[in-house]
Amino acid sequence: MTASAIPATPAVLNTETASAAAELTLCRHCDLVQELPPISAGEEACCSRCGHHLDARHRQPVLRPVLYAGSALFMLLLANLFPFVSMFAAGNSNEMNFFDTSSVLFTEHHQWLAVLVWLFIQAVPAACMCAILYLKLGMLYALPARTWVARVLYMLKPWSMVDIFLMGLIISFVKLVADADISLGPSFWAFCLFCLLHLRAFQVIDRRELWSKIAPCPTPRVAAHAGKTGLAQNLKLCQVCTAIIPVTQTHCSRCHTKVRLRQRCSIQNTLALLIAASLLYIPANLMPIMRTVSFGETIDSTIISGLVLMWQDGAYPVAIIILLASVVVPVVKILIMFWLCYLTALPLNRRQRYSTQIYRWVDWVGRWSMVDVLVVAIMAALVRFDLLMSVYPGTGALVFASVVILTMLAALSFDPRLLWDPLAEQAGSSS
Repeated sequence: MTASAIPATPAVLNTETASAAAELTLCRHCDLVQELPPISAGEEACCSRCGHHLDARHRQPVLRPVLYAGSALFMLLLANLFPFVSMFAAGNSNEMNFFDTSSVLFTEHHQWLAVLVWLFIQAVPAACMCAILYLKLGMLYALPARTWVARVLYMLKPWSMVDIFLMGLIISFVKLVADADISLGPSFWAFCLFCLLHLRAFQVIDRRELWSKIAPCPTPRVAAHAGKTGLAQNLKLCQVCTAIIPVTQTHCSRCHTKVRLRQRCSIQNTLALLIAASLLYIPANLMPIMRTVSFGETIDSTIISGLVLMWQDGAYPVAIIILLASVVVPVVKILIMFWLCYLTALPLNRRQRYSTQIYRWVDWVGRWSMVDVLVVAIMAALVRFDLLMSVYPGTGALVFASVVILTMLAALSFDPRLLWDPLAEQAGSSS
């Protein structure tokens, strides 16, 4: 069930006289202090200025995440125990296990690419599910180190790519089904269930609600008023646990994280990462991303040549998906991130009010460019017929993966609050 959104109210409120039902929060995207309205189970509160998600309440906040996360881990175990996919072509057959997507890359001397694939589709998702289990059970049994586990959970969350891997499987099957017979093993269906349960486990937890159960939110030692920015009131937000603390306080009193008024050198770091991604994007498209050996003949495929081949073969939906994920999305994301950095240097009245929504969109969609790299990993593990036909990853796969990682890091290093800060106050906000 989709939670109904309730905008937070910017009405003026002093924390010293606030009632128990009223609670102040500071938006992590536009820096506006506002009062959280009372919300019921199934509802969420959004920022009244930029629309960013602030808080949510879920039914059965302990039982449902535990069941989803526990079931997801069980399905991941099953996905590794049984055959994943089998391929039959010209009287030959090959069986692929889930772990082969990374182990084959390792044996073919693509160790860095193998480690990345293993982290994105197995290690990080499993660690996130274990963290959710630990945190939710910790509410019942007061387990130690919950603060550290919660910090790690939200640090790892953007790098869990099981949904992208599932899309990569669909694309690989469409590419191969015309030349071979594909048989789906029990581990494939277990992985599909793992993917759904993994996504659902994240949907039924909320960062603010989770931290409120770990430790109470500290009350600022200075008066805070809703309707004004935190920067104007000498207040800053802990990006980890959402606590509001004074600018004079260096560490959060709840999660003990070092808190800065704004991310240090945000624009400089973002520009450096974007320039590096732009420079790598050129060789990523020129180098072969996949190498096919058939009857002794070697065919190197770049991103563009593979896209053209799929279009000529009539696989139009797959060609469009690859075009969007591997060509359009990286270029558009880099250009938009450059544009957002430029906006921070303009006067406040000349910045687009929808720029924060655009930032949230590119931050979410950028990770989907990894689908082409995962398709290469799947093809390399599945198409193994010796001299008849075998697929190997090319150098371009690792270079393109580096481009995607750099653009993701650029989005994470960009501080969207700079889009709402007056220029005169940005100079001293990096402390």
